[in-house]
Amino acid sequence: MSVHPSSVRIDRSLLSGPAHVRVQIRYGDGSAGELPGILRELGPGRIALVTGPGLPREHAARVLRLLGAAAPTGVLWPDGGGPLVVPDGALVVALGGTRVIAAAGRARCADGTRPALVRLPTTLRAMSDTALSVAGPGGRISAPILVRIQLEFLATLAPQALRAGLSPLLRTVLAVVPASAERVASRLRPGGGYDPGTLASFVSLCLEARAALACHDPLERGPAAALRYGDTVARALRSLAGPDLRHGDALALGLRAAAGVSRRSGLLDPADEAAHEDLLDRAGAARALPGGILPRELAAAVTGGRDQARMVLLRGPGDPYAHHGGLLTPVAADVLEAALAQLVPAGRRVPGPDRDRARIQVPGGRDSGRPTVDGPSAPLPRQ
Repeated sequence: MSVHPSSVRIDRSLLSGPAHVRVQIRYGDGSAGELPGILRELGPGRIALVTGPGLPREHAARVLRLLGAAAPTGVLWPDGGGPLVVPDGALVVALGGTRVIAAAGRARCADGTRPALVRLPTTLRAMSDTALSVAGPGGRISAPILVRIQLEFLATLAPQALRAGLSPLLRTVLAVVPASAERVASRLRPGGGYDPGTLASFVSLCLEARAALACHDPLERGPAAALRYGDTVARALRSLAGPDLRHGDALALGLRAAAGVSRRSGLLDPADEAAHEDLLDRAGAARALPGGILPRELAAAVTGGRDQARMVLLRGPGDPYAHHGGLLTPVAADVLEAALAQLVPAGRRVPGPDRDRARIQVPGGRDSGRPTVDGPSAPLPRQ
């Protein structure tokens, strides 16, 4: 029987290029009350709280009271337009999930400079992934001076949201620190029910992995691109499925697809692909493409209608494949489509050419054999 800790107190430093980020993980014993004193040490003339409508009202009200005890505080809501403009000398505090954190990272003072930034992530994905990164879609975004992870925020999340939020952890285990697989797997519960100590250990593992990779690669274009494993398919899947599909569920499917592509490309052993499936299943991660999305349609979205996609692939657990010095490898559209077909449940009808691909399975739902083809989709050489 696990013992639920009454408090969690973890302090780390994250070096991301020239940025030095303090990271604090807290739970219980009135730890949230530390925040005003920490912020007063930063000497803000005023605070701009950036948050969004999806945050529970009690969280926003409590944080607003704490910030107000440190300095006069106003509230800004991202509107999806240009960068937020805050008063000169203001400290920006981002309270929310990934979208809020991204919006706050684009904030500018009236004089055009970047304000000091504190991140208070409220979702498991943000705590273990986006709040720890300074790499945005268009390049570098503002690095925070502090990431404060208050695990109490997770208490209001639905079990499905918490389950989906584990996907960055699963990616970290598969692509970066496979030595932790057994320990993490023993703590995973398909139905949820995680105590604060377990969640703290999950977030800490993601933090340590990112610290090791991003120290000399803050934009995640070199070795730290391993942290994008599964992202290529996940982004395309969300563009088709829309906001009803959680990012974590899309990423879980992206991880399954990336493993399938890696095996079909002659890189990943079947046993290692099976290890992917086992870890994802232990977490209760998504297994099947949403209804109405076909493998061929999704493959076209990933490739942009071209013959190839560029994906992070593995040749073994924690061993990304390097293609011409980078971690993005060309993948032929037909190889990708075959890997996506294994994400179609056996009982679901798939019209057209996709139907035959979806039915080529062996017991356990895996495709039978690798395609033998020439060109970019042929097995890749080990490097």
